[in-house]
Amino acid sequence: MADAALVVRWGGRDVGLLHDGADQRFTFTYAETWLADAAAPPISLSLPRRGEPYVGGAAHNFFANLLPEGAVRQAVCRRLGISEDNDLALLRAIGGECAGALSLVEPGRAPVDPDAYQYEVLDDRRLQAMATDDQVVPLLIGGGTTRLSLAGAQGKVPVALLDGELHLPLAGAPSTHILKLPHAQFAHIPANEAFVMGLGARLGLGVVATELMTRTTPPSLLVERYDRVRGDDPWPATRLHQEDLCQALGLPSARKYQQEGGPSLVDAVATVRAHVREPLVDVRRLLQWQAFNVVVGNSDGHGKNLSLVLDPGGPRLAPFYDLLSTRSYPRLDRNLAMGVGGRRDPDQLGRAQWVALASDLAIGARVVIAVVRDVADRVAAAMDGWTAEFRDRHGDAPVLQTLPREIAARARRVVRAMS
Repeated sequence: MADAALVVRWGGRDVGLLHDGADQRFTFTYAETWLADAAAPPISLSLPRRGEPYVGGAAHNFFANLLPEGAVRQAVCRRLGISEDNDLALLRAIGGECAGALSLVEPGRAPVDPDAYQYEVLDDRRLQAMATDDQVVPLLIGGGTTRLSLAGAQGKVPVALLDGELHLPLAGAPSTHILKLPHAQFAHIPANEAFVMGLGARLGLGVVATELMTRTTPPSLLVERYDRVRGDDPWPATRLHQEDLCQALGLPSARKYQQEGGPSLVDAVATVRAHVREPLVDVRRLLQWQAFNVVVGNSDGHGKNLSLVLDPGGPRLAPFYDLLSTRSYPRLDRNLAMGVGGRRDPDQLGRAQWVALASDLAIGARVVIAVVRDVADRVAAAMDGWTAEFRDRHGDAPVLQTLPREIAARARRVVRAMS
């Protein structure tokens, strides 16, 4: 069927064709023109350039991983009248602005001229509606002129910050930021994430820039996209290609957690070693990331919360994102998404588990212990100053009542365990 196919486009060029099989499993075929260009890269580490089609498996998982999950997906599908299991129909509806550089468009549709990109201002009234009404986001990302998709289960919308104002991209225009909205069931998640991400930035861990946005009540979080580059003239931004670890390994989003067959930290390190241009740097960053997760109480560091930027000079580990203290919410699983030395309970991690991880990674134990202790030491040292700075910016936010004290206590505990 002609309508059961989409063109995969990268920067105005056709990369290949995506279509549905009888069992609703995707088939992806690289375009001959793409393969004829020796400099044209693969779209994924799991989908190397080749002439034969990719059927199901990694092809389906790569593209399905571009779609929202959970309640957000359900709401969008209800809004658009699409079956929840119809991935291709959902990509057709919202695949114009995805993570990375790819857009999915109807066959025969001409590339959008950047000079014709259009944006719609998001005024305070619409922003507040987005923050308080969970039916507004599906209306925005599934509207007739908007085709916006972000993976994940949290309510979030791609937006463009242009001339100091937030805009909604229209008809395939690129975004520059992600607006993460308040969560009805988990209080103060944007402020929690802003605090933890700011702490990571203060430590120099290489995290994306975030801003707690008080234009909405409760506040939302504005996250700068690392897969978009703006020059002196931000109209428009340039898309950079990226993929998360599940996509790179050919895994579905349903297997993003290690205990469900998803990536482990050992898998993440092996992927980085095999593919990035500076493996020593990025392996160290992965160790810092896991140590930081333990210290701040983030149990949601799964395979979709690590990504690679696929630069022309070779892949690199992306800046870290989605860092928050999930331990602030007792209803959430306290166990780590990626275990350390065979254990997932962060309160049961001692020196022995980090030494075991070092062995699993074929890294000297003293190197791993030094990285973990350094992160914990610096978190403990930075806590008072960062808490004061956060309070100066945002007042006595509710997260400041307990979060700094809890993180500082865990940091001191980790330092003692590494000694």
